[in-house]
Amino acid sequence: MMSKIEVGIARPLDSRALITFLNQVGKESHFLTMDEAGILMTESEMAHFLVQQAQTLNTVYFIARINDEIAGVIQVSADFHYRIRHIGELFVAVGGNFQGQGVASVLFEHVLAWLKKNGIIKRLELTVQARNAGARHLYEKFGFQLESIRKWGARDEQGELIDVCEYVLFI
Repeated sequence: MMSKIEVGIARPLDSRALITFLNQVGKESHFLTMDEAGILMTESEMAHFLVQQAQTLNTVYFIARINDEIAGVIQVSADFHYRIRHIGELFVAVGGNFQGQGVASVLFEHVLAWLKKNGIIKRLELTVQARNAGARHLYEKFGFQLESIRKWGARDEQGELIDVCEYVLFI
């Protein structure tokens, strides 16, 4: 039986668990820009960051939990300047133990519902390594379009230069 995925807004009380989760996925995944160095934030810095996220109208940070353990996160960040406040940037990560359980899809459903209700973000952007076919398929499933390919936009775990795809979703 599949465990229930519970999604909620990240709160300052989540800071310690969130840092632990992000540090872990930084070590597990070669597909994130964050690496084994981790998130490089203290608990108080993370708490402050989450308060700021909650107080800003065009940003949101969701946490997905399975059995009270963080399984994944999705975040929309955006600028406060009027001319570009309608552009959001998306970050999503799912823990290795929770891959293939629908966590990312549930997170996307929550964030897209929030974006439609919120109404501020009209353009949502994300980047993904070209070699990450599973993530690219997921993004396309939710309506993201490939906008460009950034040649040598990142390095792989062996230090080789690799391409990065830039996706966009118009809301």
